[in-house]
This record gives sequence, C-alpha cells and structure tokens, in this order.
Amino acid sequence: MNRKILTASIVLLSILLILGCGGGTKIQMPEGGVKLSYKPAVGKSFQYRTVVQKYTQSSQQGTSVSRLVKGDVYFTLDVLDAGEGGAATMKYKFTDVGVGVFVNNQIQSSEDVESMKNLEFTVILDTAGSIDSIDGLDLEEEYKKKNISPSEFILDFPIPNKNITLGYSWHKEQDTTIVGEDGTDTVVQKTSVDYKINDFVMFEGRKCVVCNLNGTVNIMQKGESEDEDGTTYDIDMTMNGDIKGTIYFDIDNGVVVRYESNRMIDVKGSQVNTDTGEKEPIVYYNQETLDARLQTSEVK
Repeated sequence: MNRKILTASIVLLSILLILGCGGGTKIQMPEGGVKLSYKPAVGKSFQYRTVVQKYTQSSQQGTSVSRLVKGDVYFTLDVLDAGEGGAATMKYKFTDVGVGVFVNNQIQSSEDVESMKNLEFTVILDTAGSIDSIDGLDLEEEYKKKNISPSEFILDFPIPNKNITLGYSWHKEQDTTIVGEDGTDTVVQKTSVDYKINDFVMFEGRKCVVCNLNGTVNIMQKGESEDEDGTTYDIDMTMNGDIKGTIYFDIDNGVVVRYESNRMIDVKGSQVNTDTGEKEPIVYYNQETLDARLQTSEVK
C-alpha cells in the first residue's frame, strides 16, 4: 500500500467520521440542554467490541518494512465510581483478543497481543475528564510496544461540568511525562483536542449526544529500545500527528455507546546501535483507526 492510497483512505474515513457515520434518528434536545455524567453508570458493567487497524510504513537499513495490525478486541468496562464533572473510576478487563500482526504481508506472533489477554487495569479520571492515573499498567513499557497496547483502548471522553446544547464546544489539553527507573528513558506526550456537540439522536435505542473531536498529539521519546532480534539502540525521536473522531454518549445511562477515532502520526529521529555505535535515521509514519461499539450492559 503506497502513501497516496493510504492518505486518500484516511481522508475518506475522516469525512465519514465528521458526517457521523453510523447515523441515528435526529431528536429534539430538551430546552436548556442536557448534562452529561458517568454517575448513572456506576455499578454497571459494559462490554465492548473494538475493531482496530494500525498500519506502519518504515525503512530499516535502506529496506522498506510495512507492519499491519488488524483484528477484534473485546473488553468489559466497569464504572466503579463517579464524581463531579468527568471524574470517574473505571476498570477495564480484556476478555477476548483476536488480532493478527503482518510484517511485509507475513503473519507473525506478537508478545504485545498475547500480553493483552485477560489483562485488567483501572483508570482514574479527574473532574476535567483527563486521565489522572492508570493502575495495573507499566506505562513506560506500553510506549515501547510496536504492535498494540491496552492503553490505546481507553474510551477517553472528558465531560463538561455544565449543561450542554447543540454547538457547544470545549477544549482539553493533557501532558504526560514518563521517566524510566534509571532516569534515562523518558517519554513526554502532549495532546490537544477540541470537542463539539453536533447532534442529538436516538442511536440503537438510546438517547445520545454526538460529539466530534479534532486534535493533535506530540510525543518525544528518548532512551533505549530493543528490536525483534535483540539488538539494542539509543533512540531520540519525535512523533507528531492528528486525531479525529466521533463519540456517541448515552445521556440517560452515562456511557459511551460508540467511539470512532483515527490517528495519523509522522515520526522522525535517530537511533544508535549500542554495540557498533552506528547511527541510523528514524523516519516512518503510521495510521491507526479504532471503532469501539457497546455490545451489552448489566448491573453488577
């Protein structure tokens, strides 16, 4: 797949996301708007099916390498607690993972995928709906994974602490810094996202607001990395990308019904072979799409 074809497919997908692909029947929003909250979901368990696809094109020692990660992932989300605004405590558990990893069109086994099976972790959101902490995951290790990470399946939707109406928009920024145990490996991630309510619909029997998101992500990573054959490198790279998506949120039950996202990230930097001292450029890009849909819900 060449980049022109890939870029065209991304543009088409972005248009579909902006138009609210998946639809729903438009309904009248109550006068004065609605207030979103996770509180109605406390004590309930929700099961999601997520279709994921990640495509990466890179060059290693002058040879082009493509990597495609594609498949279905099922997980449950239990809302343990909820406070003011977007504050909440949510437990994730992966129940079924059926993902294939293809390198240059050849299927390969993946420790990243295997490590997700039966994994559990807890996400704590602050009043702004930003991720305050994640218990049960080593985030430093998650950022090093080449194929897929459970942190990518977090349904990150910050909730304003006020009534919202059609056209209401808000902005979220989040900075995350991870420092390795020895103090040398560092990852700094900055995200900036704009949210806008553009519809109020009946979707799969639920009253939902439809929110479009549009933002940017910047990641700077320095430290040591190891490739598939065990060779270690000192790396210094920067990743810049765009984020687009659509979220359907059930206002009566306080839960995300559908979460679509699309990321396109360019990576540039360098790596030094720790054995030979040879320095190589790092230049690649990846495109990630995710479509999470609520399957069932039950009271715990």
